[in-house]
Amino acid sequence: MKRTTNFRRLLGCLVVTAAALVGGVDAQAASAADKVEQLGQMRSLEVQSIRIVRRNDFLNVQADLLNTDRQTQQLFYRFKWLDNAGFTVGAEEGWKPVIVYGNQKKLIEAVAPVQAATDFRIELHSPDNNGRPQ
Repeated sequence: MKRTTNFRRLLGCLVVTAAALVGGVDAQAASAADKVEQLGQMRSLEVQSIRIVRRNDFLNVQADLLNTDRQTQQLFYRFKWLDNAGFTVGAEEGWKPVIVYGNQKKLIEAVAPVQAATDFRIELHSPDNNGRPQ
């Protein structure tokens, strides 16, 4: 539990720092924990870092996922894009599958579908990694 708390604090600092350095990006959420929405609790997969930049007036996001287990993990993710008022903009994305091999770091990235997007959420779901004790 303490490891998760420290990890979330570190991610929060990274997101706030990245948002402060990127002009024109509205960092409504104060930490990475606010940027990531997990369906269930994942015990072997972590969002290690998030990078945000605005290029050609579109929000670009990169996130590093880490599999802390030796076993291969399956993950589904999608981005939810928000405007200045916190409303969803653009069409709802479909779930994207990704395989993260044991102890692998995997990059996921996305570009906002509309220029009005100033914030985002990453939704994550890993059916085989739901935090239940083994």
